[in-house]
Amino acid sequence: MNSRTTVIYSLTVAMLAAGCFVRGERKEVRIVRGWPAAAIHRLEVREVDGTISVEANPSNEIRLVANVRARGKAPNPRSENQGYFKTDVEGDTLVIGRDREHASFHFPIFRVNDVRIDYELQVPESIAVDLRTVNGRIATRGVAGETSATTVNGEVEIETPGSSEVEAHAINGRVSAKFVRDFHGAVLRTVNGRVVAVLPQNASFSGDFAQVNGDVEAAFPLSIHSHPGSRRVSGEVNGGRYSLRITTVNGDIKIDTVAAPPAPVVPETPAAPTAAPAQPAPRT
Repeated sequence: MNSRTTVIYSLTVAMLAAGCFVRGERKEVRIVRGWPAAAIHRLEVREVDGTISVEANPSNEIRLVANVRARGKAPNPRSENQGYFKTDVEGDTLVIGRDREHASFHFPIFRVNDVRIDYELQVPESIAVDLRTVNGRIATRGVAGETSATTVNGEVEIETPGSSEVEAHAINGRVSAKFVRDFHGAVLRTVNGRVVAVLPQNASFSGDFAQVNGDVEAAFPLSIHSHPGSRRVSGEVNGGRYSLRITTVNGDIKIDTVAAPPAPVVPETPAAPTAAPAQPAPRT
């Protein structure tokens, strides 16, 4: 056994003897929190391992449900959120989650503080959100404020009324954004994955779409300006008022339109009954 192998082996044995890598009992904790939303205009969520789901509702309250699955880190009833994550109100911003430096410490066989937190939030429609995770999916629904969503390993799915700008970034995952009523600009990017943008038929945007391995499909009548020597196309729709930038390396790009709502069914008016023919007067 050479000296380097001896050192590594000795270090591993010492750490095991100290209990550093003993896998503890798995804990599952559900944490529910709430804040009055009148003075909170922005939400930031920072996570390492876990999903982030944000949905707008008419309530004037921000409600959080955090589902924690932990091994090697027991809950601490005396700490905020039982010691698993932080929640701070900084000015008009609510900050939730863990920083990157609190990521799990991994070895091929052992883990220390293996913690995953999935966040479910209900917020006022007008709030701005900045959502970040490393390993996990991000989804928003109905949020009308400025939206920024970033993940490394996971997909991003956004559905918004479209009254504010949207940025969505991923590295290994699909990115989709649906603008239900309006469009005020978006940047959608991934490395390995498909990008889908769904816009109202009357959206006014200037499109810039680039990818390496994949196709571009557009439901709008684009005036395409191709760029020789690159897999990039651009064009304007309905005057090109706002910017729509989409980039992927390995994946397709699709720009679709919001389906028009079905026409209301008008009930048929029943025909007026036909009057019976008048009977001739009896002869006298």
